[in-house]
Amino acid sequence: MVFVNNPDLKGYRKRLFFWRTISVITIAMIVYLSFEKNEENSSQDYIANYNISGMLITADKIIEDLEELKSNNRVNSIIITVDSPGGTTVSAEEIYLKLKEISLSKPTTIVMRNIATSGAYLLSLGGDIIFSRENTITGSIGVLLQWARVDDALSKLGIEINEIKSGKLKAEPDFFGEVDDETQQVTKEIIDETFDWFLTIVKAERNLSPIEINKISDGRIFTGRQAIKLNLVDKIGDKNDAKKWLIENKGIDSNSPIIDYKKSNKPSFIELSLANIMDYFNITTSYTGLVRSNLSLINNGGLQSVWDHRTN
Repeated sequence: MVFVNNPDLKGYRKRLFFWRTISVITIAMIVYLSFEKNEENSSQDYIANYNISGMLITADKIIEDLEELKSNNRVNSIIITVDSPGGTTVSAEEIYLKLKEISLSKPTTIVMRNIATSGAYLLSLGGDIIFSRENTITGSIGVLLQWARVDDALSKLGIEINEIKSGKLKAEPDFFGEVDDETQQVTKEIIDETFDWFLTIVKAERNLSPIEINKISDGRIFTGRQAIKLNLVDKIGDKNDAKKWLIENKGIDSNSPIIDYKKSNKPSFIELSLANIMDYFNITTSYTGLVRSNLSLINNGGLQSVWDHRTN
């Protein structure tokens, strides 16, 4: 009985229970994460599906993701799924150029979903081939600059706007007052010059005839069926059709799965717990860097080419 109640033995048992518990939790977490990411961490090459959706305000995150796909040796080809009305001209230009660059080393296909208009259509020209659905809304090739007048509303509130400018056209057009002929002319020149740039890319990438150019240059939208006839897109289909095209035309292995690109910006509770345990015990594995990288993420207007249904 004295042996059983020995304080040293009780302390040993408590420590043993603690270490066993920590070991079981750690092993369980590692097994969970391994199964959770087994598809992504397999050694098999795959076709990456990357989604571009919503308004394109800045291209920085998209460019970063595309660069990661480009440098990933397991990605043998890329499907870009587009569902966007467009956005800023610069964002569309940057994504278009990045897709052109990637397509030189990895086959890149475009699959349009509900909508791929204006800047979203422009960036789609960076792929090797464009698929759309029959009822995809696309086209709206053009550029616009919009602003609102607020001077009348401010006047009713008793607010008066005063300004001193270095030149007549500085900060024009603005939100206050009428737009005079000179301001309108200068602004129109910017729009026309950018539109010519846009149309030049469309002509070069799609090899359009003068008749086709005339039909698309007024900024109208088209269905996928109409876009096929105008040579704005290549085929009707989805990402499975894109995979079939990659296999038949680019020599991609037919066993390559399509895996959606997902880059989590926020680690899960389990990942955080595992990271803390690994840090506490100074454990280093091949997974440590990824977990710690995810953990660190917690601590851390221009011209537009966009389709607006209200103006069409």
